[in-house]
Amino acid sequence: MNKELSKLAGETVIYGVTTMTGRLLNWLLMPFYIRTVAPEEYGIVVNIYGALTILLVIFTYGLETGFFRFASKGNDSQKVYTTSLISLLITSVLLIILSLIFSGPISNLIYQGNFQISIFLAGFIIAFDSFVSIPFAYLRLKNKALKFGAIKLLSIGVNIFFNFFFLLFIPYLINNNLLCYQLVELYNSANGVLYILLSNAISSLSVLIIFLPGLTFDFNYFDRLLLKDLLIYSWPVLLVGLTGMVIQNSEKILMPFLISGDGFKELAVYGANFKIGVIMSLFTQSFRFAFEPYFFKKQGKELLSYARIMEYYIFFGVLIFLGVTLFIDIINYILTDEYIRGNIVIPVVLLSHLMYGIYFNLSLWYKLTDKTIYGAYFGIIGSVITIILNFIFIPLFGMVGGAFAMMGGYLVMVVLSYYVGSKIFPVPYNLLKIFITFFIAILSYLFDQGIKIDDLFYQYVFKGFIFVFNIGVFIFLNFSKVFKKTILND
Repeated sequence: MNKELSKLAGETVIYGVTTMTGRLLNWLLMPFYIRTVAPEEYGIVVNIYGALTILLVIFTYGLETGFFRFASKGNDSQKVYTTSLISLLITSVLLIILSLIFSGPISNLIYQGNFQISIFLAGFIIAFDSFVSIPFAYLRLKNKALKFGAIKLLSIGVNIFFNFFFLLFIPYLINNNLLCYQLVELYNSANGVLYILLSNAISSLSVLIIFLPGLTFDFNYFDRLLLKDLLIYSWPVLLVGLTGMVIQNSEKILMPFLISGDGFKELAVYGANFKIGVIMSLFTQSFRFAFEPYFFKKQGKELLSYARIMEYYIFFGVLIFLGVTLFIDIINYILTDEYIRGNIVIPVVLLSHLMYGIYFNLSLWYKLTDKTIYGAYFGIIGSVITIILNFIFIPLFGMVGGAFAMMGGYLVMVVLSYYVGSKIFPVPYNLLKIFITFFIAILSYLFDQGIKIDDLFYQYVFKGFIFVFNIGVFIFLNFSKVFKKTILND
């Protein structure tokens, strides 16, 4: 078991370094955006990307997880790969056509006739990103973590390059009268929203170009019956992913219309601070990339290791929560004065993403037992609760209400998944250790908020002590014989 856990840890590090580095670079676009585009435009970007992430799940329709499941069960992996790839090709082409047809009506309905080209580009991005999800999944299945990470990093590098090109370099040329009048007029006819989405679209296209030489569309490997089985297995996973994205992004779609005042400007402030909280999701995603293939390969034979993995996941998640919240004044250097007032949402967003990671850990039981319908049930319940809470909390509490609505939805899913899973596929999670880890972390956060130290040096000594103390608590819980004998009766 230790050897397997070491291998999992190694792959997690590879995925983590590449994913975290790439996402960090992409994440750093946020402070760039809030300094180069108007808050109202950045609010539109947050709104469009909120819808984009939901639609990306719909047009991938759970095939990534279905691909892992069927390719790991002894099926012809090439047939599974080709069948999945051709299916996504058809739906991606369909999406591009639909985006071209409906970008105008959507623009008139939501944005007073503006941003039509940006809406089409959003459809383009979804189509290309959903299609390449299977080639990326194939790299994960074959344990090609380095190649996976390199392509991801290259894609993000392209995105960053063109963002700088459109939003920084061209304005520099214009300000120094280095462009002809016609090009200046052409550039000024667009806006920051379009240039941000155009940069992403070029990035998505570059990934497809990288994968294209290795793609084969041999229809002899296309199996309709296999596709039917893939879809039957995957549609509940689709609902799980869809509801997860609804929980995570519905407030970004609804906030401009539920909040008093300038809704898109408030959404911009929320979106910038939400980006800081997303640091937790970077850790969760890098963990997921390694953990999902691991538990499918083990097929439920290592229940104790699943429980231990949960404890370590929560511990590192808690450290991220404390690291961000204790030292938020340092992180705030990336924000401008106009955006710092949104700091209130960061602790809630961090805990929400941690809850989602816990739910992902718990979800192994219904994936391994092919009872993915339960994931759909939990997700539907969680998303409905989140949407209801958005309508209640956002008008009452503003942007922080959206963050609490998201956390409420994930918390319900965690409780439901644990309760039902303990009846069908019991994993020996140590709830006492998990509770103590959480309790000490939240208490530490509140303690830090309640005590103000004027001297900067002693303030950071105090914060550092709190952080190290939580590490000590985890070590005590896991390695202290006194704790095991007196508390766990082990």
